[in-house]
Amino acid sequence: MVVRPRISTLDKLVQALGEELQELQERDLLRTLHPIEEIRGSTIKINGQWLILWCANDYLGLSTHPRVVQASCDAAKRWGVGARASRLLAGSTQLHEQLEERLASFFHAEAACVFSSGYLANLGTLSGLLNAEDLIFVDRLAHASLIDACRVSRATVRVFHHNDASHVATLLGRYTHARRRLIVTEGVFSMEGDFAPLERLLDVAQTHEALLYVDDAHGAFCLGPTGRGSPEMAGVSHEAMIYMGTLGKALGCQGGFVVGPRPLIEALRNRARTFIYTTALATPVVAAALEALRPIKEDPVPRMRLAQNVHQLHADLASLGRFRSQAQSHIVPIMIGPSRRAVDVSRELWQRRMFAPAIRPPTVPEGTARLRISVTALHTDEHLIQLVSALEALL
Repeated sequence: MVVRPRISTLDKLVQALGEELQELQERDLLRTLHPIEEIRGSTIKINGQWLILWCANDYLGLSTHPRVVQASCDAAKRWGVGARASRLLAGSTQLHEQLEERLASFFHAEAACVFSSGYLANLGTLSGLLNAEDLIFVDRLAHASLIDACRVSRATVRVFHHNDASHVATLLGRYTHARRRLIVTEGVFSMEGDFAPLERLLDVAQTHEALLYVDDAHGAFCLGPTGRGSPEMAGVSHEAMIYMGTLGKALGCQGGFVVGPRPLIEALRNRARTFIYTTALATPVVAAALEALRPIKEDPVPRMRLAQNVHQLHADLASLGRFRSQAQSHIVPIMIGPSRRAVDVSRELWQRRMFAPAIRPPTVPEGTARLRISVTALHTDEHLIQLVSALEALL
């Protein structure tokens, strides 16, 4: 009698996952990693080939700033490379405290709370402040971390039309019975590159006695005359909202933060599960962020260079006749449509020594695949010319 080995539950899972991955491949939705071998400014080396990088969020080039790098090295020698525990146990150092004080001071707030990532900041803040008795009104195109945070909070969620303050007002007028009502938006939308109408949203929030939560991951430190983000650019006060930003984009480091009144921050330290139950941000990263705040305050040239590059790229794309953006930001979506076509264009750019991966569903809605061009202060005039010339030829 031949005894056949039983197929384990894990084997069945592996087989099913293989079939699902094959389906993604056939639909041009399978994602792969491209290990970077070396970085020089806005160029990277992959598989021995140097490429112009068009998909990084290091908007001001601070991730390789000599003083920032040195501060991280010095901290590693003094504190070690890891924080060793959560902030409420043995993971909170003087560096963490100094960073929170500097962030609060920079954004004219009473206090700040630093998280290990922007994703965790959103998740912890919304779930820490809201429960099933509350209502959330979130922009239709909000980042995945905000959508997940809304779900985890257990609050009732209502979606409003993208950047439509009038629709928010209508919903607030319709849904009035709640302990707390929170409007959730991005300052700069990560896939669209447009700006939230913060002044109008604040008016609506105040009229209807609601709160406004702004995820300014892509605006903090690089927008506004002094780098204080989307609110400064819109002429509104950070004090009128719950303001979240990241350390991993324009500041060139890693982590997320929320600034606001001290009772709000103390509540997050006691209720935000993503703060309480995770290892603290590594001390070399904290030291790097502290040092990166210095050029943000002292040197406006990188912000000016970024603004010049943004203006030039938008003007050059507009001159082609088919690329027109609603807002001139450092995030420039080149809309293509079908996922396969977007992948093909991305590959063609690679052949021309440019790295701009295709953005496809589920990151963006079906039929809206695109290239998401991220402009930085490190891009040169020649880089911009090469990009526009390639897009004109390919599209």
